[in-house]
Amino acid sequence: MRNVNVVKADYLVATVPLTSIDQETSNRLHGLVIDGDFRRIYGFAGFVKGKLFIGDNGQRLMIQATGAKADEAAYLINSSWLSLSVARIDLQVTVYVADADSVIRSTIPPKMYKSVRMTNLNERGSTLYVGSPKSRCRLRIYNKSAEQGEDRTEKGERLRIELQLRNDYADRAIVNLHAGSGDMFFRFYVRRMTDAYIDSIIELALKNSDKRAMIDVENETSVDTRKAWIENSVIPALARMSVLDSEYYKKLLERLRLLIE
Repeated sequence: MRNVNVVKADYLVATVPLTSIDQETSNRLHGLVIDGDFRRIYGFAGFVKGKLFIGDNGQRLMIQATGAKADEAAYLINSSWLSLSVARIDLQVTVYVADADSVIRSTIPPKMYKSVRMTNLNERGSTLYVGSPKSRCRLRIYNKSAEQGEDRTEKGERLRIELQLRNDYADRAIVNLHAGSGDMFFRFYVRRMTDAYIDSIIELALKNSDKRAMIDVENETSVDTRKAWIENSVIPALARMSVLDSEYYKKLLERLRLLIE
C-alpha cells in the first residue's frame, strides 16, 4: 500500500539501467504509454502519454513526468533499483493566501543563500528563488494563480512553495516519499531556506500529515549517478558540439587532456 504524503511531486526525471529492472516491470512501465506519441528526449526513444514519458537508449530506461503524472511516477520507482539515478524531482505544496505577491515580497531568506525576487510591474505575479540555479536544492515560491491567469477568488490566491531537487537530494526525496516521510523532508529543507512565516504556512498545510520523521540516508550511489550523468548528458553534448563548433570542441578536448595529465 502506498504511503500518503501531503507534499506532491510536480516534475520528475529518473533513469535506471535496463538490466536493473525485471522484464515484467519494464513491460508494465512501457504499457503506461503504449498508446502515446513517439518522442526522442535526450537520446532516449519512447512514448509520451498524459505528460508521462517512458523510453530507453538501449542501456538505460528513463522516466520523465510533469504535474500530477510526476507524483504518480514517483511511486513507480523502486529506490532499491541498482544504479538508479534520480536526476531531478520537484516537490510542492500549494496553499491559498489572501495576497500571494505580498507574502513573497515579505519573505526574507537567510543571508547564506543566494536569492532572487522577481516582480511584475503593473500586474500580479511574483516569484522568489532561494539558492543558485545549479544548486542541488533550490526553493521557488511563486504566485500560482497569477501564473495560470486566474482571478483572485473568495479563497484568495494560490501560493506555491516548491523544492527543486537534483542528484543525491532527489534520491533522498524518493526514499522519503516512499516511506511516507516526504512531508517532513520537505518542511526540513524549506525551513532551512526561508523564514518563520513561510514555515508556519507549511505547518498549517501539513496539519493532516502523519508527520513521520525524515529519513536522512547516505547516498551510496553518488559515483554511479555522476557516471550516468557523464554518459547520458555530457558525452552526447560533446558529440553535438563537435558538429556545431569543431574548433571549440578541439580546444575543450585539449583542456580535458591537460586536466587528466
